[in-house]
Amino acid sequence: MSAAAKEEDEEKVSVPNASDALYVIIAAASVDENGARSKVFQQDELLQLGSIANTRELMPLVQFLAQKGLFRTVKVGGKLGWSVRPREAARQIVNLDRDEKTIYEIIEEAHTTGIWTRDLKKKTSIAQNVVQKALSKMEKGNLIKSVKSVKAPAQRTYMLSHLSPSEDVTGNSFFDAGDLDESFRDELLNLIVFWVRTDIEDIASSTRPKYRSLRPDLETDHTQLLYRAGTHSYPTAEEIHQFLTTSSAIKPTKAASLTVAEIQGCIDVLIWDDKLEPIRRHDGAGWGYRTVRGVSFKPPGSVFEEFEEAVGTGLTQAPCGHCPVFDLCHDSGPINAAECVYFEQWLKV
Repeated sequence: MSAAAKEEDEEKVSVPNASDALYVIIAAASVDENGARSKVFQQDELLQLGSIANTRELMPLVQFLAQKGLFRTVKVGGKLGWSVRPREAARQIVNLDRDEKTIYEIIEEAHTTGIWTRDLKKKTSIAQNVVQKALSKMEKGNLIKSVKSVKAPAQRTYMLSHLSPSEDVTGNSFFDAGDLDESFRDELLNLIVFWVRTDIEDIASSTRPKYRSLRPDLETDHTQLLYRAGTHSYPTAEEIHQFLTTSSAIKPTKAASLTVAEIQGCIDVLIWDDKLEPIRRHDGAGWGYRTVRGVSFKPPGSVFEEFEEAVGTGLTQAPCGHCPVFDLCHDSGPINAAECVYFEQWLKV
């Protein structure tokens, strides 16, 4: 055997081995925060990660992996790039016929957003019965999966089986299997009001003047506590999120999926509904939130109708019974019974 032939045989053996080593490195580096392989690598990144000397050594490995279905070639900003496919998927992709491969690649391009059956037919221009047959075959082979989209529940949406659908498809934590979980949403809104109110009261009880310490709290569920500027830090969205995700009132699976952004969205809804109001925190931590005077909520596990219909006593119906500045009121202060505006309003009723 000549030296040239021997060198060629050695190269044939080394390419599969070297390409497999490159695949392992790139596959590990391509996993995103959701555990899916979604990153695209360009030539210089492959050289750096694979510890390969130059393009001459790199390209045979890339071509080998692309032929085996392990690398997918894409264009990013006018430049070639490559993403990794799972080994199990690659074994099936190489055995797909032309139409099936075309359908698979379009679904692959849709990534975590997925693609509707209707759009798939438009993009491929393949007969409907062929598309349906290919989809059925690939779904059975676990190459793709169908998911329910909140934007079009009646339309079947397809994506690669190893990907997790984006929030645009699933509709975030307030959706369950594509349907809006109204009971969870309503309970979460109530819990936020409940905890913000409870958090304020807990701190207030430890800071009230001693001459008021023996006096019972009256109608605190329907009043608002006020503080002099700089004396209290109201809970932030992050602190409310921390409470909710560790609360036993929410199922662990639901709590784990909640994000600060979703909680901020709930807070915004409560502000629009006049149940919470934003307060600039004196410690520089941004915005805190407190309940609006007169807001109703239910303690977790209670019946809301019974809670709201409670009449109370004659004392609690009087202004002092639910005064928002009750703890700051005394005879020699700026807030006192003689100048109380609430008495005047109450007597006119």
